[in-house]
Amino acid sequence: MYKIRIRVMVGIMIFLGYFLVYVVRYNLSVHIVDMVKIKKRIDSENFTYTYNLRAQPDIRARNLIDVIYWDEMKIALLLSAYHIGYCICFPIFHNIGDRLGPTWIVGIAGISSGVFNCLTPASVYFNYWLLFIVRILNGFCAGAMQPSMVQVLRHWVPPIERNHFMWAYCGITMGTCSTFLICAAVHLYSRWAVGFYVCGALQVAWAAAWIGVVTDCPAKHSFISKAELTYLTNTIGTVFTIKLTNSQAPWKLILRSVPFWALCGLNFGYAWMIISLCLHGPLYYTMILHYSIYNASALTALPFFLRLVLGTIVIQTFHSYKQNTTMKRITHIRKYFIIVSHVIPGFLVLSMWTVASLPGPIILTMAISLTAAGMDLTLDICYELTQMYANSINTVIKIIGHTAGIIVSLGVGHVTKKYEDAPRVWKNIWCFHGLVLCLSGIIFLIWGETCTQPWNNIRSRPQRKNIFIKQKASIMSNITETEENES
Repeated sequence: MYKIRIRVMVGIMIFLGYFLVYVVRYNLSVHIVDMVKIKKRIDSENFTYTYNLRAQPDIRARNLIDVIYWDEMKIALLLSAYHIGYCICFPIFHNIGDRLGPTWIVGIAGISSGVFNCLTPASVYFNYWLLFIVRILNGFCAGAMQPSMVQVLRHWVPPIERNHFMWAYCGITMGTCSTFLICAAVHLYSRWAVGFYVCGALQVAWAAAWIGVVTDCPAKHSFISKAELTYLTNTIGTVFTIKLTNSQAPWKLILRSVPFWALCGLNFGYAWMIISLCLHGPLYYTMILHYSIYNASALTALPFFLRLVLGTIVIQTFHSYKQNTTMKRITHIRKYFIIVSHVIPGFLVLSMWTVASLPGPIILTMAISLTAAGMDLTLDICYELTQMYANSINTVIKIIGHTAGIIVSLGVGHVTKKYEDAPRVWKNIWCFHGLVLCLSGIIFLIWGETCTQPWNNIRSRPQRKNIFIKQKASIMSNITETEENES
């Protein structure tokens, strides 16, 4: 039992950390349905009317000021703000987390994120741009937390147990799925502001517990047993800092590599489709398809639950296949996964252009569920291209993928404001999302590769003898952070 006690506790804390990060990330997508009324102008009749996004009036809030009048572009800016903060902060803390202490970075960022989340209702009533800044700061905190949690995990999980601890990343998909259900429950029993208080308080409590029970490495833990400390010290070995690994990467060769950019496009299209449903699913189901906020939240959560189940089955089956040496090897097996995770679901949504009906929950659920075949795919292909610099290139790939959240939010906001929220407009929007997903898969099938690249063993700087020769690197150095679309 001593071999798993403390590091399982660390894994549980990381699971809960990812869970709460994604609850804070997407809770606004649900609450904004209840917060906002959109003003529109109908030129043909020369008058202005207000469309209430609430599918059902809430008599509990009759005497409370809890409805805000924003147009589509203001909503779009708010939905993009989190991703803006994340893209700014992630590359910064990806490199300096080891130097500042990843445990304290996660704890302080978690407490700050929880406080900002609790301040969201007040900023809504005070000033729109204050709310925009608060959402950017929420994303900024998440960009600091996620790479630092991975750095902690690299010091706590031996290489031989790495596959057994992948469950810690399931907090990503569980958090995404649970966000919509939790927020819907809040709307059923209370007002939207309570949802921000609950999420914020939970994140503050988790961050305080994290500081109390987690340390940067086993040697610093106050109540770890001697037996477990000895076991971890002998099995993990030396873990090089991410900054040191990044400094050795031959970036000029990597940035000229066609397979690298094909993989970037593959992850970008994947993130584009996932983020689109998370950001606009509740709005689309309530405003266009006229579901209640509770049904809309459940329909948005359903495909992510199915992704978790199907993705777990796919990943376990694939790892069993790799470890079974008696089975016949299938050439380019990962490209078959791309057909299922990108081409087929993209074409499924894209085909709605040929029919008169709108993309409904059945089509969108099927498409997002099929992307389960791509869960952990980007990370696996990174290791195939380069085991030495997998973490470095995966960082760049994820930053590019997160820009999809900014582009999708602002693009949809501009289109819906210009052409109004007509059903045909949203049909074109979803079909375009499917086109992006499908094209990203086709591009990788043509130009992508799944073999080790020539620049894998090249270093941009001379080796430092006191670091690379006298110390033996652990393959745990290659553990990398994942996103919802990879976990």
